[in-house]
Amino acid sequence: MAAPVASDWARGEAVRIARTILSGEVGVLVGCVSLASVAHDVVADWRVDPDFTVFGAVASEVDDLPLGKARSQWNSAALARADLEIERYTREVTEKVLSACRNVLERFEPRRHAGAV
Repeated sequence: MAAPVASDWARGEAVRIARTILSGEVGVLVGCVSLASVAHDVVADWRVDPDFTVFGAVASEVDDLPLGKARSQWNSAALARADLEIERYTREVTEKVLSACRNVLERFEPRRHAGAV
């Protein structure tokens, strides 16, 4: 049985998200959550893909931290403590995430494959 083919939409979405992370428009942690959410439609098995395992691992580590809209639901003292962990973990994973994002662009960005046969 052949591996499932990634949808054009999912590949495009992965490229778009990776670009927003690389540009700084979206934070590393929030971006990883977004990339992890489309991973199953981009690669055959994200658990063994060298780039999507990074996004999945980061997303798993931050699932209990207040990111995005969830921040408004936290009290200020708890948010201040969580922000310290967010800052620490962001510093820890940024280089790996940026490298994986560059790989996603290299692998899936349409213009990079225009000349490929």
